[in-house]
Amino acid sequence: MKRLTKKVFTAVMACVMACLMFVTPVLAATNCISKTTVKLNAINGGTSRYCSITSGSVSGSNPSITKLELYCNVASGTDPYTIYVKSPSGTIISIPGPTKSGTIIIPVFEGEDPSGTWTIWIQNDGVSYNGNIYPASTATFTLKICYSY
Repeated sequence: MKRLTKKVFTAVMACVMACLMFVTPVLAATNCISKTTVKLNAINGGTSRYCSITSGSVSGSNPSITKLELYCNVASGTDPYTIYVKSPSGTIISIPGPTKSGTIIIPVFEGEDPSGTWTIWIQNDGVSYNGNIYPASTATFTLKICYSY
């Protein structure tokens, strides 16, 4: 009798596990990449150097960006500037640079594949609000890309 109970229990558990497998929704796994640029400087209406950031190893066969954050570490006394971000697929966005350090959420890239090389640069707006002889902008950026796969 004991053996029969063990067999019945095993069969019931196998049935329960199989049923759960078919009724439980499949959730995509998520992962995040975080990379920081070198210090970018732009002066008198000019453009900084271009900083390339590679995504490194990206998990999954069909990765898709779910959230992109850009943390801006702005140097004290920075004049107005514009931030440019180019994705590996070629999408380029421009956004006004913040005057204080903080995080910007950029939804434009959601759905794109995060794999490859990202490019970030800044352009000084050519106006000084800080009394500089030449308008100058300096910032460092941390790009955080969260994606599902």
